[in-house]
Amino acid sequence: MQGIAGGEGHAGVLSRKKTKVMKSGFIISTLVAIILAVVVVVGWGQVSELKKEMSALKEEKPAKSVGSSTRTGTASRNGRLQSSSSRASGPSKSERAVVENDDSEEEQRKAWEENPQKMLGGLIKAWSESDFGKRMEQAENKRKASRLYGSLVEKLGLSDEDRDYFLGLAGGGSEDKLWGELMFAGQEDREAVLQKWEEANDEREAAMREFLNDEADWKRYQDYESRIEEHEQVQGDIRRAMEGAGVPLTPEQETQLVEVMHEARQQGGVNEKWTGRGVLNQFSEPGIADRLEADWQAGQEAMSAGVANVLSPQQVEAFNESQSRQLRGATEGLRAMESFIGGGQQTE
Repeated sequence: MQGIAGGEGHAGVLSRKKTKVMKSGFIISTLVAIILAVVVVVGWGQVSELKKEMSALKEEKPAKSVGSSTRTGTASRNGRLQSSSSRASGPSKSERAVVENDDSEEEQRKAWEENPQKMLGGLIKAWSESDFGKRMEQAENKRKASRLYGSLVEKLGLSDEDRDYFLGLAGGGSEDKLWGELMFAGQEDREAVLQKWEEANDEREAAMREFLNDEADWKRYQDYESRIEEHEQVQGDIRRAMEGAGVPLTPEQETQLVEVMHEARQQGGVNEKWTGRGVLNQFSEPGIADRLEADWQAGQEAMSAGVANVLSPQQVEAFNESQSRQLRGATEGLRAMESFIGGGQQTE
């Protein structure tokens, strides 16, 4: 396998490969919550800073203006004294600045009321492009990839340095960021958003293949990555549900369950509807949550026999409860999102 030096120049490329542009609908509510939480923090921070600046202007600037008038008001400069007095009768420069800031705050308030989607989108973009936002995103990507790709990393036998580089690539999907950009972008801008995402995916895929530098390892990575949604479910809510019910899964059961769920997802056409370009179609028409619920139910029926073959009756019950809980969370999040952006039809 190629060392880290061979992959130099690609570490900054952070995105999933083209066929996995986004997660399925079952994690949408989580992504929406993350996005809106970030927006609230950034938004309130900007409002707080604006208030501080206005307060400072009101307290400091008028005082400086008075001092300036006193300095020009000397006996030897009667003409300037008269000019200074006449200026004092109107608003000073500092007072005009405060008024302008008041106007600016009022304009921002109106902009939020008239087009909150656009304002939120701007905040998300500002956050994601800031150094702090990028560092947080990269750290979270690696943390998540470490949990999801841990078993694959062991099989690949990566050194600590190569492991860090691998996790940076593997976890660089930032799907919450893409969802946010699509949510708050105007319809005429969404195609460009997706194209940019696909280009980043191509670059990331090339970087990963060059880094692995072995066809067997590349194939192993592709197989694992194509099942990452199932790994995330099984290692997350499903595992917790089983442990909470006192019927934990064995490693063999987890592997088998991943395969059963992956096969059902492929047969049901979920990838075409809920990943990549299919997402644009979802955003362009109202009723996203209803469509997700229908596709979800179809998927449950498709995998029911396979699940029953892998799990015990008690585990099947815990599995179904986990799936129902995830569906409720996803559809509730989607309906809230649709209500906010107008059923997928954002206006400018």
